[in-house]
Amino acid sequence: MNNKNTENIFEIKGEATLVTIYKKNGTPLKTQIDTEDLEKVKSVGTWFAEWNKDFNSYLVQNISSSKGNKKAKPLKQGIQTIIMGVSATTPVKHINGDTLDNRKANLRIYDRNEKNEIEQVDESTIAILLRDKYGNVNAKALISPEDKEQVLAEGFVWTTYKHRDKTMVVANTPEGRIYLDKLLLKPDDMQRVHHINLNPLDNRRNNLELNSIDLD
Repeated sequence: MNNKNTENIFEIKGEATLVTIYKKNGTPLKTQIDTEDLEKVKSVGTWFAEWNKDFNSYLVQNISSSKGNKKAKPLKQGIQTIIMGVSATTPVKHINGDTLDNRKANLRIYDRNEKNEIEQVDESTIAILLRDKYGNVNAKALISPEDKEQVLAEGFVWTTYKHRDKTMVVANTPEGRIYLDKLLLKPDDMQRVHHINLNPLDNRRNNLELNSIDLD
């Protein structure tokens, strides 16, 4: 069975429609769309389910070629981008986290410049929600409450950055990459920031210290 060519089944249930799609092994799944988007979804071709490690879930996918150019490379696109009328590379969030719920009420175009949301962990800890390029929360950075205003200042959108074997917390700005721990402790050229518990995501004041760089 080729799940990319297996015909979809559409079940209209009032304002919502269930679309049967298939995983690679032939197992059926159902995705939900607004009935008003049914013809738009059908017109693109056959939809299938494909596991995506970034979402840790199945996405509803389609492969098609550009109608205006027969030599165009086949384009893989998600049903959410078709429904929202955006390009295949535009990140669209599923608000409730269910990637099979593709009703418009559950979809939102993700702005990569959107400020970070926060969670109050306890009286001495605030968690900054870090999102990947798709808008999914992939980590949380911890800070002390007294640093909230500085860290969430205009122009800072915090995300993860892998450096060697470490996952650092950074903001990419027009002036360059800003490291959260360096922003907080402001080391000079002969100092480095040390995370006491060795967790670079933990940027609470009691977990940070400045050490001198050993040139020997």
